[in-house]
Amino acid sequence: MEETLNGAGAGDASELPFLPDQVELAQFLGDEANSGNIVRTQLKASGRVIARVTDGIYRRPASAFRELISNAWDADANTITILTDAPRFERIHIRDNGNGMSHEVLSRILLNIGGSAKRHIDGQTLGITASNDPTKSPGGRPLIGKIGIGLFSVSQISRRFRIITKVKGASYRLVADVRLRTYSEDPNDHPEVEADDEFISGEVLLVRQAAQDIESQGTDIVLEDVKPNIRDLLRDNARWRLIAERRNALSNGDMDAALAIKVEEPRVHSGWIEEMRSNDTSPVVQTVPSMLPWDAETPANERMACLMDAVEKETESTQRPALNNVLDAYLEMLWTLGLSSPVDYIDSHPFDLKRSSAFDLYWISNDARGQAILVDMRAGESVREAIAREHEVNLEDGLPHTAGPFSAFIDGVELKKPIRYRFRSAGERNLSRALLFVGRYNPNLSRVSNERRGGGLELEAYIYWNGRIVPKENNGVLVRIRGASGALFDPTFFGYQVSELTRLKQITSEIYVRRGLDAALNIDRESFNYSHPHVQLVAQWLQRGVRQLTNKHKDLAKKARLERREIAGNEQQSAINDYADAVWRHRQGDESSPKVVITSETGPLSQARSEGALALSSEIIYSSNKVATFDQGIRQAKTVALVRVLAAFNVLDDRSYREQEDLVSAILELFLGN
Repeated sequence: MEETLNGAGAGDASELPFLPDQVELAQFLGDEANSGNIVRTQLKASGRVIARVTDGIYRRPASAFRELISNAWDADANTITILTDAPRFERIHIRDNGNGMSHEVLSRILLNIGGSAKRHIDGQTLGITASNDPTKSPGGRPLIGKIGIGLFSVSQISRRFRIITKVKGASYRLVADVRLRTYSEDPNDHPEVEADDEFISGEVLLVRQAAQDIESQGTDIVLEDVKPNIRDLLRDNARWRLIAERRNALSNGDMDAALAIKVEEPRVHSGWIEEMRSNDTSPVVQTVPSMLPWDAETPANERMACLMDAVEKETESTQRPALNNVLDAYLEMLWTLGLSSPVDYIDSHPFDLKRSSAFDLYWISNDARGQAILVDMRAGESVREAIAREHEVNLEDGLPHTAGPFSAFIDGVELKKPIRYRFRSAGERNLSRALLFVGRYNPNLSRVSNERRGGGLELEAYIYWNGRIVPKENNGVLVRIRGASGALFDPTFFGYQVSELTRLKQITSEIYVRRGLDAALNIDRESFNYSHPHVQLVAQWLQRGVRQLTNKHKDLAKKARLERREIAGNEQQSAINDYADAVWRHRQGDESSPKVVITSETGPLSQARSEGALALSSEIIYSSNKVATFDQGIRQAKTVALVRVLAAFNVLDDRSYREQEDLVSAILELFLGN
């Protein structure tokens, strides 16, 4: 669908007809007699805040791509494809097969930045919303966009881009060459500012072109000139240069310089080109060859699973792997986009999980002091089926939409939500199954004034306890409004003040907002206005659910401890273990203490770590001659007690197993070796 604007060079653009009025522009583009004629206009934004969109309101390049994916969803597209030209990132092409934009719609978008017709009666007139519901797309999807700046989120990536769009059944397509301008507070920079506070944000060259493919539809966006700083971010240039500096220092024998450079080389990555050349067609050789978690034969719909496998594999070397240690910036962007987009999960939606030995299901009580109710799942039954049978509630999130399925592809990777529900043991002293708490909240706000309640509120959610959350960035709560999110888990659970640090680190949760809350979403879609009543209601409900989960976890853990004591009989604990137990209870309350394994055998060591134990190599921690010759019985008891005391003070959290071993070895050398 890509086209060019012939004869519209920068030198003669000022000679083209200029139409600043929206109605005039729409009439010009709608007239077949003007086919092939180029016209120009100027972008305008209503208000200073919206004008800042051309300066970039988003935190990461992924945010801009997220907005374009949301636009494709709103346009009833079944597929959006993004080609980033990785690892060069010189030219980016986005294509969707959505409804496309008519001349009226395109004119409105260009001359009303921030004045979206979505969720407005104008959207029904323009055909971009359902005829019977302005909050849904023509195909019936809940609309994600609402402000009208999503298209211009690409201004963070490039100051110049091209839009090619066509509506099904139309005999023409529209091509717009957008040239954005940086916003400035200095009035001398914009002498053309008008009294009504509208700011000119750039220039657009437009042309209507005859089309032979009458039945085609969709929109292409082509970014020819990606900003250098964005290219550097996407290719992780700063990190790779530090890695190169450290390697050079090591090769030159400069250990001080090498040790001063604190940087992790990503385990999987898209490669790196050290010297990027512009306007050069000769082949470019990667300085660092790519190391992707899939091969060329891996189907697109399996590649996100491969990406998550690579992250989960890191549990062999550290308890809670961090994304930026495993993935480069490009692969981390794919992860983020999969997390934030209205696409399928890698394996299964949590409401579609079948009965298994891996988790117990509970229904969350909406009463202020209520307790969760165990749901007895039947053989072959899914979570949503069990909830419908026992509580007569039909969970809707994850069900098919009338507009059909939606898929997003980036460079041959089909995006999926990178969240899994595999049970990970927290050790034999903890629970042997995960806990899945599910609920729905639809408060009656009729007694609250219209000014205070901010409309209706309805949500579905789950709160999932697991022995370990992998990666650690998936710990917390993620809010999805109309299927999309800002891709950020909140590990504080909206500022939960109860001291449950250990358990909170073992919880992941998602809230699916069916109605409301989006009025509290800030313009970047990544943060909330916490004074909005909907945010306060959601926080209160979530924290009630977390309290119900932690209370149930305490009860189950206590019961498990009593059972273990009964099985153990009258075995006496040593004074050292009693002391370690006392320290643990003082610091961690009734939370189960971790299992500690000290062994020199690789197999049992790996097995214990996979089960969530604090497993350390005896060869490393007893490497000192004096420690190695110390009385073995006392040494083992003191070592186990030491590890438990360190764990009680959270000293071992987020440290690799090797760092844990080095720390314990150093302490043992102090107290046993001297």
